[in-house]
Amino acid sequence: MRLIDDGEPGSFSMRLLADELNVAVMTLYGYVSNKEELYEGVTALAFGELPAQTADGGSWEEDVRRAVRELQGICSRHPKLVTIVLADTKPNPGLYLRRERILSALRRAGFTPGRALHALGVLSSYALGFAMAQGSQALHHIPETVRDERRAEFPGLSEVADDYAAHLDPAAFDYGLDLILGGLRAELGG
Repeated sequence: MRLIDDGEPGSFSMRLLADELNVAVMTLYGYVSNKEELYEGVTALAFGELPAQTADGGSWEEDVRRAVRELQGICSRHPKLVTIVLADTKPNPGLYLRRERILSALRRAGFTPGRALHALGVLSSYALGFAMAQGSQALHHIPETVRDERRAEFPGLSEVADDYAAHLDPAAFDYGLDLILGGLRAELGG
């Protein structure tokens, strides 16, 4: 997993893994049929970091919040692996388990199948997008050219430049999730 996490996107290869393990490439094929099968195993390990089930008895909002946080956490810890998973056409049990839990909680709350599916899309995209933004060094600071030289053009960003990285911290993620859940709650009339 480290080779995928630390490497450049698309740089992982069976040769790279064989070199890291100090074995012949063909030795790897005694364990997996191809790179895609290896990706499946690595993805299972990543999603295996999460609990298989949420605790029963919570509100739909608690269940959604927990599952979305879990999804965002995996995406933050393993952004390159997530990119591989999203490009794969085969279903990934770990990813679909989280999505199933979110969808089930939304349906339990009273959303129609169509509205629950839209909400699932928003929540999944939020978790993935936030994690990808956290992984982007360009989004962690305001460049000096914006902060100083172009201050008149970007007065708001210049003003918050010293605290800019805070928009990607866990409190910011929870703030956004609260906004989404509040909107969903309002749609239900509660």
